[in-house]
Amino acid sequence: MIIDSHVHLVTHSMAKAAFRHMDKLSKGAMSRTNKPGPGIMNRNFMDFLGRTDIAEFARIWVEEMDKNRVDRALFLPIGGSGHDELDQFASLHPDRFSAYLMPDDPTKKQTVEEMEKRVKSGKFVGVKLYPCISGVSVADERAFPLYEAAGALNIPILIHFGITMAPIADYRLTNPLDLMLPSRMFPETNFIMAHFGAGFFREVLLLGFHANNIHVDTSGTNNWRLFLPQVMELSEIFKRAIEVYSAERILFGTDTILNGKTGYRDFVLTEQLKALDDLELEQDARDLIMGGNAERLFGL
Repeated sequence: MIIDSHVHLVTHSMAKAAFRHMDKLSKGAMSRTNKPGPGIMNRNFMDFLGRTDIAEFARIWVEEMDKNRVDRALFLPIGGSGHDELDQFASLHPDRFSAYLMPDDPTKKQTVEEMEKRVKSGKFVGVKLYPCISGVSVADERAFPLYEAAGALNIPILIHFGITMAPIADYRLTNPLDLMLPSRMFPETNFIMAHFGAGFFREVLLLGFHANNIHVDTSGTNNWRLFLPQVMELSEIFKRAIEVYSAERILFGTDTILNGKTGYRDFVLTEQLKALDDLELEQDARDLIMGGNAERLFGL
């Protein structure tokens, strides 16, 4: 069984809403990336989004998942404006698709209310926080009601720390150590750090020694390794993470975004499976990382 715990659904309306939101924070920030050439939100990508509706997205995703033997995927939207579309998307294949909420402001009472409503629908199984974009530290006590409610609902909270491609980011809010206080105050709430901490791997390991309710996901190319004083092989990253977190607190992910030219990130899947092969990891441990942990944490 393979469960990809970290992929993205990006629609045309989600992208446009992101443009408006980011431009409010810094005039022209997202619009400057909306041009031909590399980058997530270039014009070619926007053209693809404009001609692809929810049903077509679902068809493409099922095709890509089948091709790569992925049983289920957990989808993240871009901001809270995408929750309705993601709800519609997940409804098309409830046995293959599950969803995260991604609130623009985790401190608002309405955020908790929406989370409780969405989770009860059965399609939303987690929450994604992006502190350096929302401008709210995960240690901010105003976000504590969200953590308490997530624990009561038995849904995990995924957090992006570290390096980001987002054009607007406050790197003062990207240190995983900010999670130490919430993890201790809310022991019944499970937290997941995306991308092995995306450049803060030492801090990720430090947290792993102190909190059993903190997990990590393996998603993305993990090219944050290029920014370390000494570049580590991916197999070494897995080895150290397993030594600290054990296989029971690591979740597989690819960070796939369909853009019209490239499909599922099979190269990420292949690279991570090779890393596990290099470690000669026992099959039971591999099964936990590749799907078992996500099945348990998200109640799939």
